Amino acid sequence: MNTVAIVIATLGLGGVLGWSSAHAIKTVGKMLAILLGVIFILLQVAAFYGLAQVHWDKVAQHYPSGTAIKHGASAMWKIMTYNLPFAGGFGAGFLLGLKR
Repeated sequence: MNTVAIVIATLGLGGVLGWSSAHAIKTVGKMLAILLGVIFILLQVAAFYGLAQVHWDKVAQHYPSGTAIKHGASAMWKIMTYNLPFAGGFGAGFLLGLKR
């Protein structure tokens, strides 16, 4: 049994749920990153061939600031640990899931 499995087993249900949540977020995040990358490539190809014109300065105006991203992450963490009696184990499992 590897070290990660031992730690997750020690943390109990909270650890398992935290690790599973982190793994799900990483997987969905990777899929969204691929989709965003493909859309960007298609836009750039269309702009290169004169089929589209992208105003990146206007796009940048609508991009959320660092403060908005921090607030969103904080709100997500509050939702995920709401009324959770084993939030410590969940947090440790979540961090392990993000690292692996």
